[in-house]
Amino acid sequence: MYYDKNGVDLMRQTCILVLGMHRSGTSALTGVLGLLDVYLGSELMKENFANEKGYFENNKLYKINEKLLAECNSSWDDTFYSKEKLNKLSSVDELKETIKTEFEFSKVFAIKDPRLAFLFPVYEQVLKEMSVDIKVILPYRNPVEVASSLNTRNSMSMEKGMLLWGYHFLQAEKFSRGYERVFVGFNELMSTTEETIKKIDSNLRLNLLRKYKENSKKVDDFLKPSLKHHNISIDNLSDNTPVVVKKVLTLKDKFDNKTTYKEFDKIYDEFFSYQKLFYNREIISFLEELQKTKQTLKQKEQALHAKSKELNKTKE
Repeated sequence: MYYDKNGVDLMRQTCILVLGMHRSGTSALTGVLGLLDVYLGSELMKENFANEKGYFENNKLYKINEKLLAECNSSWDDTFYSKEKLNKLSSVDELKETIKTEFEFSKVFAIKDPRLAFLFPVYEQVLKEMSVDIKVILPYRNPVEVASSLNTRNSMSMEKGMLLWGYHFLQAEKFSRGYERVFVGFNELMSTTEETIKKIDSNLRLNLLRKYKENSKKVDDFLKPSLKHHNISIDNLSDNTPVVVKKVLTLKDKFDNKTTYKEFDKIYDEFFSYQKLFYNREIISFLEELQKTKQTLKQKEQALHAKSKELNKTKE
């Protein structure tokens, strides 16, 4: 065995799992990691109108992640997901083989996909079986900004967007306990980049600060203000922000503190009560829309019947 001055095994691989909700700065953060020589894989998802600089997401793993969620009748926007759904998945062997093929010769590599907030237990199992060390970065952003971005991109309601933010965050926080981890605010990454890299280095011991100093111009050019389209202070939440989401953010100055575990657990339990309310409202809304559709169809059927009678009279 070979160890560095921090007691890190120099022969073992390290995987950085980026656990964060969609539109929370996960792409920006992972793009920076790539510029600091953290390997991201051979085939990255292409940029598009929603992410002009790119997603920095491994396309092969993305496809497997979609398959894993589909196997348990879930998806990235499932507000009623639970880890119990992950039992007996058939695509786990494919995941293991893909990680091995993609990263076999990489000392430090990163995997980013917002779906990891749901799929962490599967990745944890696979990486442990491969004797790969796990380190975690949890990017976060004002949930109002996240919801606004999802509303623009996916026409998703603001409430559902904020609810998903809370669920992804709470799941990621709970799953990643026990691992070296660090919480990174999107605003901080953009405005105080060097301090943010220092914070990541301090928590994860990855020697990224030296790489940043060598590549600071590239990183600064990459993190241009235009990368972030919605800009609302994290302290400026709308009146419609769910109370459970607000409670998460009251802890933002001590996210990295282990003493918050009990507080997070309490919010996690409260979240499911809110989830049921949201679910009931969604069902009521669906039934109301269904009733409206039925009424519209009935009116059209009546109009069509009247028109048919009128045509028959004309023929006579």
